Amino acid sequence: MYKEKEFRERCAARGLEPDAIERAVAWVRILEAEAAGPDGTLASAPLSGVERHVADLVARGEAGEDRLMALARYFAAAGIDAVAIRLLAYLLPVGVLPAMADRLAELEGAAVRDRVMAGVAVPPTGAPPETYPAATAAFVRALEAELGAEKARRVLCWNVHGIHAAAFAAEREAFLSSASLEDWLAAFHGRKVRELERHAEDGTLWFEQRITPAVLDFVRGNQEILSAVSDGRHLWATKIPYDPDRFLASKDPLEKRRLACHCPLAASSITETGAGVPAAWCACSAGYEKFLFDTVFGKETEAVVTESVLAGDPRCRFKIRIPEGVRARFKEAGPQE
Repeated sequence: MYKEKEFRERCAARGLEPDAIERAVAWVRILEAEAAGPDGTLASAPLSGVERHVADLVARGEAGEDRLMALARYFAAAGIDAVAIRLLAYLLPVGVLPAMADRLAELEGAAVRDRVMAGVAVPPTGAPPETYPAATAAFVRALEAELGAEKARRVLCWNVHGIHAAAFAAEREAFLSSASLEDWLAAFHGRKVRELERHAEDGTLWFEQRITPAVLDFVRGNQEILSAVSDGRHLWATKIPYDPDRFLASKDPLEKRRLACHCPLAASSITETGAGVPAAWCACSAGYEKFLFDTVFGKETEAVVTESVLAGDPRCRFKIRIPEGVRARFKEAGPQE
């Protein structure tokens, strides 16, 4: 099997037990037997063949998250980034709409959830990301019809991916030892830039992103990206594009908006003037952005979307209210609202 050693090492580095590693290797070997390229290995396997294999797994009810992750991890370990990124796009939407439905039940009750979800057909695990926008749009429209825009935003704006607060424990300590909020924001941005530099140097993916010199310059030049800028009362944060290198190279506004969008439940619905998925859905992204600051500040923040590629804007940007306790700690009273 091509790059088997590297794949086994990657699995071990991710904490897989020996039996799980053997299972992952077996899944890749099955793929190799079905979809190998002209050289008889997956090194030259066309993406179309890999996607046909995944579609067959879905049809047989065998496309579990562990299996899809094993395939994505294999191509990442083998340095075949295009296939790895595409398979990760299959995984990213899994579980999001069911998690939103669970949150809706917690906030508004099971009956409301059942009414909202009645017309939402959630694609099965392993379905291509392009199959999700119809379900996402149906969910958002039903949610707003049931609750109104503001209550719907509250449902959507949360840590839907279940990121653990421990992921930001070091930044919490750095914040508490900083002389000012601005100092911490600048230092945090510097740490994120250095993280990207390491990926640029060794050629590995940063999540689903290729990091090139152009991407590094882009992030270095805008502290709102991967950190935020304070105006005294609010933080302003801009989302790094999903495919930043191609985003920077593109001259086509529609293509740039699609390349900017991180959400596989919506990106393929983007059109010249807006998107098939309502822009209200981007409150989910605001929830993701604010969770870092909720954790670091030790206080709940409020976040709103001010620009969104689903709404026709060229970027996604968020305004996050700085909690009163944080402002008082650094004596940043700011103008009164």
